[in-house]
Amino acid sequence: MTVERNQDETTRLRQLIMGFRITQLIYVAAKLELSEYLTRGPLTAQELAPMVDADAGALYRLLRALASLGVFVETTDARFEMTPAAQLLQRNAPGSLRSTAMLYGDELLWRAYGRMSHAIKTGQPAFEHVYSQPFYDYLGEHPNSALLFQEAMTGFSEMESAAIIAACDVSQIHTLVDVGGGQGALAAALLRAHALQAVIFDRSGPTQDTQRIFALDDIAGRGRFIQGDFFAHVPDGGDLYLLKSILHNWDDSAAAAILRKCRDAMPKHARLLVAERVIPLGNLPSEAKLFDINMLVTMGGRERTEAEYASLFRTAGLELTKVTPTTSHLSLVEAARSDRN
Repeated sequence: MTVERNQDETTRLRQLIMGFRITQLIYVAAKLELSEYLTRGPLTAQELAPMVDADAGALYRLLRALASLGVFVETTDARFEMTPAAQLLQRNAPGSLRSTAMLYGDELLWRAYGRMSHAIKTGQPAFEHVYSQPFYDYLGEHPNSALLFQEAMTGFSEMESAAIIAACDVSQIHTLVDVGGGQGALAAALLRAHALQAVIFDRSGPTQDTQRIFALDDIAGRGRFIQGDFFAHVPDGGDLYLLKSILHNWDDSAAAAILRKCRDAMPKHARLLVAERVIPLGNLPSEAKLFDINMLVTMGGRERTEAEYASLFRTAGLELTKVTPTTSHLSLVEAARSDRN
């Protein structure tokens, strides 16, 4: 069959093929902290180069390319200025994407994505093929990479927490159990917004910084940390069990095992809330479909459709009751204990 195509389609596909260039352009801009310097005022590449320890000619070419993409602006006197996109590459900007740019342009993930074909052929993580150990094991032995990953995850969480809080109905909730809650950033945000008690359950305990945060007047005494393995048990007695960005790290068998431990701990009235990307049906563009590839390449996990969540819940003795979109890429997938199990 002959497929007709026009020049626009050729151009679009060519841009997609060359997309790696944009990732690295933004990564280098973030790594050199160009936005931190240019926020003080317009500069030429020659003025900026010694500040960031770069070759002036090469730096100009980088900035010119980024300006063509709307990241920075080149003025008629060859100076470069900030744009709203460039502001998002500042460390402390609201909604900063600097940590995301640093993670996805860094060799840590770059090498794994270069072996995506291994993941497609075998169904096994390309990361493990490249680094000879699972993703989280590698992070445990490489503190700099772990810090890079944690900073990116913190950036994601800051954007997602407000969306979750706005969409989550906790009006009848007294005790929240945040399963795999890490250092409790989301739980702390929920405590500030609502009169709740929270249990943060994770393999690692709170750091000194976290302890100071949970000692602040607005949430003091309402957050409790419990260490443990969610494959072994989950704290009981909660009214709402929350799993944010947990299940997508695991295949269906492991995810179902986590959910069963949650169900075992849940009183009959309790709800379970999964905050994840939900893959839509059809051919429209979807961040969830692309992030699903990220999970395949790095950890062997997956994003899921609503029907796949319903099936996963049934396996664990739960019943899907509602899916609520949020203003972020995440949706809230809600479940209750199934009377049939």
